[in-house]
Amino acid sequence: MKDKLDTVDYTLLKILSECAQMPFTEVAKKAKISPGTVHMRIKKMKDLEIIKGATLSIDYAKMDWNLTMFLGVFLKEIGLYKLVIEQLKRIPEVVQVNHTTGKYDIFVKMHARDSEHYRNVYQNAILTISGISAIETFISIEENVNRHISFCTE
Repeated sequence: MKDKLDTVDYTLLKILSECAQMPFTEVAKKAKISPGTVHMRIKKMKDLEIIKGATLSIDYAKMDWNLTMFLGVFLKEIGLYKLVIEQLKRIPEVVQVNHTTGKYDIFVKMHARDSEHYRNVYQNAILTISGISAIETFISIEENVNRHISFCTE
């Protein structure tokens, strides 16, 4: 079926998840298919919004952004989650926002240059968002895994 993925599609996703900027000719060699097939398959997955672009993997610490934090956010009322998320999106240091189940209503990932920068963002941007009742902050000591799912191609 045209909108279903097959083993070729999963092979392409696996190859591109390791290096999203790999030229289609190189992807084709690794997948043992033609570059035209790679192009058609990638276009199909983009049209289906399975592939939503390509991203860079940035080592923030090498650019003097030395802190990564995760914030567990409690809301005053659960119905405020869209409003709070929209306000969190406006904070440049916030890189990921998830509406979650469990202990927290929203879980946020953010980066800061140092503790003073974090305090500034926390006090002047995050705590000023109406709808937030409390926040628990977790500082990441080290990121050990950051990857995509490894799709089985067999």
